[in-house]
Amino acid sequence: MKKNFLAYGLVPALALGTYGTVGAQPLAAANVMSEQGGTGQAAAAAEPVTQESLQTLHKELEQQLYQAQELQKRLNAQLGSLEKRMTKVEKKTNEPRVDIHGYGRFRWDKQHFADFKGTNRKSVWLNLFVNHRINERWSFHSEHEFEDSLSTNHGAYEADGGFDAPGGKKYSRPVLQLYADGRVGDVNVKLGRYYLQSPYKFTFDEKIDGWQASYGIPTRWGRKANFTLNSGNTYSKVFYGDTENKLDIWAEGGSGNVRVLSLIGEIPVAKNTNINTHYGRITRRNDNLRRKTFSLGFDTKLNRDLKFWAALAKSDSNSLNKSHFMQLQYKEARADIPGSFDIYIKKYLQRGHTGMTNWFNDDIVDPTHGDYKEELKQQNPDAPDKPWQYRAGEFNGVRIGADFVPVRNTKLLVNYTFGKQGLFDAGQGKLTGKRNHYSFFRTQWEVYF
Repeated sequence: MKKNFLAYGLVPALALGTYGTVGAQPLAAANVMSEQGGTGQAAAAAEPVTQESLQTLHKELEQQLYQAQELQKRLNAQLGSLEKRMTKVEKKTNEPRVDIHGYGRFRWDKQHFADFKGTNRKSVWLNLFVNHRINERWSFHSEHEFEDSLSTNHGAYEADGGFDAPGGKKYSRPVLQLYADGRVGDVNVKLGRYYLQSPYKFTFDEKIDGWQASYGIPTRWGRKANFTLNSGNTYSKVFYGDTENKLDIWAEGGSGNVRVLSLIGEIPVAKNTNINTHYGRITRRNDNLRRKTFSLGFDTKLNRDLKFWAALAKSDSNSLNKSHFMQLQYKEARADIPGSFDIYIKKYLQRGHTGMTNWFNDDIVDPTHGDYKEELKQQNPDAPDKPWQYRAGEFNGVRIGADFVPVRNTKLLVNYTFGKQGLFDAGQGKLTGKRNHYSFFRTQWEVYF
């Protein structure tokens, strides 16, 4: 029912009924009133129409019009209340107070290192994201990751020797993120443990225990220029082999006792082009050893289907302090569009002291880092110390990959990385000049829910 039906339908009819009979002949008036029904009305119509009777009728019609207007007001109030209740119901349906979503993935990695046997690892993952909406401005988020190695039959968050082996983290269901997210005026704020990724995941890709403040400025291209400040505690490997590291220069495992200050700028400069910058500073609390990193990059659409990224970075470390990458991608694989796909090629020059957290990006590994260390020793029993002779501080190579969405909410990823790893003398903090072949093949199946 339209709110103004009574006003635009009833009122004109009443007005015509009031003034249409003025000056009419008695017989015509009698016929009109007879058609409106009633024996009493027919009898009255036989009487002559006088000014008094017309005034009486006009007052009656005014009273009816007033009652109709009051009814319309009540109906409008009821409709407004109904609309508010429907809006609340729709919001609860579309934006529930608690939302759980995530993805699962099956992964097969094959790493190959020069002239000794590499690794062949299969694993299954499940990531759950829980969002709790507190009110219109604030919400609470968490991420939980479950992972199991199908190759060694133990959780990926245990040491290679098992749950009780040295290095085991003693848990299998970590809370990767746990933070509050909201707005203070026009500033977006995060508080807690959250993932921070610098533009293109180039110089920072790790969790922070701290806070974030982000502010956006509208631009003429319809996208905001965003500036994000982060501060807190993080984990970093970049002091490994640093000549100023007097505590543990040979410790490839990294340190979690590191403060970070990070400023990210994402600035639209044209319809399809953005410039991205990142300045970061990390400080190890043990000895106040500090490193600074700066990166500059851009991304642009060359046409409807072709996109290009490029960036370079430099740190104030005495060695391994410059990196760059370039990537060209055709199309885009979107999990909500069955049949969509993309093909890309990426060129790297990565050096270990350039970034703020990881030694290399995109899961490219040095033989002495991470879970692969013990596995490589076991696979090369004749030369258990051989992996240590292949410490790498640089990777110069190419990745070729493709992603495909066979059905909605799934994605198949395949990529192959190959190139040269520059061997590294951690005690001297510099490359030895020798470079060995390295390759990395990954197949991954993802399912979103």
